[in-house]
Amino acid sequence: MSAASETSKRQQLKDLAATLRLVWRASPAQTTWFALTTLLASVLPAANLYVSKLLLNAVAQSVTGGESYASLLSLLGLQVGLVITSGVLSTVQNSARELLGDSLQHQISAMILQKATELEVERFENAETYDRLQQAYREVGARPVQVATQIVGLAGGLVTLLSVGGLMAQLGPLIVPLILLSALPGVYVSSRFGVENYRMLRWQTHDARVQNYFGSILTSDTLVKEVRLFNVEPYLLARWREYYLGFRKQLESIVRRRGWGNLGASLVSALLVGAASALVLRRAAAGQLTVGDFSLFALGIAQIQGTLSGLLSGISGIYQNLLYMRNLYEFLELPSRDLNAGEVWEGPIDTIEFQEVAFRYPLTERDVLRGLSFTVRRGEALALVGENGAGKTTAMKLLTRLFEPTAGKILLNGQDAARFSPRSVQKQMSIIFQDFGQYQMQAGENISLAETERLGDEAGQQLAVEQAGADFVNELPEGLKTPLGRLFQGGRQLSGGQWQRLALARLYFRDASVLVFDEPTAALDARAEFDTIQALREQARDRITLLISHRFSTVRLADQIIVLDEGKVMEAGSHDELMTLNGRYAALYNLQAAGYLDRASQTT
Repeated sequence: MSAASETSKRQQLKDLAATLRLVWRASPAQTTWFALTTLLASVLPAANLYVSKLLLNAVAQSVTGGESYASLLSLLGLQVGLVITSGVLSTVQNSARELLGDSLQHQISAMILQKATELEVERFENAETYDRLQQAYREVGARPVQVATQIVGLAGGLVTLLSVGGLMAQLGPLIVPLILLSALPGVYVSSRFGVENYRMLRWQTHDARVQNYFGSILTSDTLVKEVRLFNVEPYLLARWREYYLGFRKQLESIVRRRGWGNLGASLVSALLVGAASALVLRRAAAGQLTVGDFSLFALGIAQIQGTLSGLLSGISGIYQNLLYMRNLYEFLELPSRDLNAGEVWEGPIDTIEFQEVAFRYPLTERDVLRGLSFTVRRGEALALVGENGAGKTTAMKLLTRLFEPTAGKILLNGQDAARFSPRSVQKQMSIIFQDFGQYQMQAGENISLAETERLGDEAGQQLAVEQAGADFVNELPEGLKTPLGRLFQGGRQLSGGQWQRLALARLYFRDASVLVFDEPTAALDARAEFDTIQALREQARDRITLLISHRFSTVRLADQIIVLDEGKVMEAGSHDELMTLNGRYAALYNLQAAGYLDRASQTT
């Protein structure tokens, strides 16, 4: 056995143990009931066959007056009792399984969501993470309970096989082996193509996400205008169908080969059962078997075939289900980041200093930031300027401890930020990102998400609304309690500018000593931009303010301006100093100013 194969087997045994622990933790009571009823029910097939044999023999003898009516009724009553017992056990078993499956679904969903909260933010900028997330969610359903069912089923199946096989062994030494052999071809085919199905689904994960994305564009309320205007529907439908046809081609190959395999297995099985039947008929013709014995054989064939098939399929099914469960465990095994690890930061942040900070995304070979250094103090504002991709937003993610530098240090009040837990540092920071959240919740909830401990603080929400100039909130049908967005019934949709003002209110709601603005006026008109800048000046007096903006009317309020180019500092200074320098900043500023003048002249 190769080392890789040995490692794979050990991994599967670990996954099996982890899955069984998962099932037990989900509901010990339902797991116990399910296992107990399954094992009890596994004795019933042999009991039914034996009672049926006795009953048929009794009926045959009663024809010649050898058995009384009372004797026949007692055997019938025994058979009916077994049927009732089977029904009771089946009812309890199915109920326990359903409740156990529901508990498992909830538990695994919670585990996946909890894991998502622990992943490094960089992971969410990697397509592989989304593939693993989708594969994990796909296993939320029946896989774990199927493993538990199959494990218990193996034990029950062995009991059934031994008991029924013991009864049928009386019919001849070759009968049971032949019937056992007849079940093997079908199990082999099922096992082989079950693994192929798994591999196909795994290969298709990424392409399936792309196909679903094309479908989501066609049904998106925010994209429907562009899709209609540019007549994109035929292209999107064609791309969606292109992926489907690729999936279909793979599916047709598997279905065709599986069909031929099942046909061959059926033929082999029929020949083996025919051979066993011929041996029984020979003994019957010789007068060595009773009517009850023949009924035992006829009914036992299906019982043994089904039980053995179930046993082997159970082993194969456990293997296949563990392959799918590995998808879940691979996601859960992704490296986590404990945001509460480290010393607890206390008090406001008075100074921020970047010392030769660099950052590179995992699995890449290019530094997004290189040697970034600056210092900003309470009451000051610093702006980062540069073209798209220059590293501005990455610098803000480093500052807010969403990312950690790959080189250099970030000092807070002269202390290395890495000493402190990210969560405690983040409590002193409030931010609005360029891709700010539009939460399909009540307006007040949208604001209070910045500090969920104050969800019921309507006075604080109202103050944040005023600071952000989001007065439209007071004109909504239910004010702060108005549901927003189109996702749920009764929601009120907002314009882009209104959503951005709400995001600004969320920023102001948190009582933070550091305010970070990433394109805070991108969706606002000129008047709203002016009002926002005035409010920003007011709020920034006793705090540290960091700005990212392409609008120089916003950037001008900063005490320091840093011009980034391909992750490096190209220029730094105040607005006046950089204009005097007449470098990159001055060129960009004059270019934008000329655009404003051109538009102004065209409107006069």
